Amino acid sequence: MNGYVEFESPEGDPIVVNVDRVNFVRRYRGGNDASAVNFEKGNYVVVRGSLTTVLKALQEA
Repeated sequence: MNGYVEFESPEGDPIVVNVDRVNFVRRYRGGNDASAVNFEKGNYVVVRGSLTTVLKALQEA
């Protein structure tokens, strides 16, 4: 899956993110266990993982 990265939601549901659509990633409120992946139109999805882990996975795609 070139250009796509599979994450999990905080509840454990699978989420696939298209790396080309990501604008930025920020820490989601409530600690370092979740990150918010923001897209072009202000939409975001919350994924499980620290900011460093999520950024590394997106960078390697």
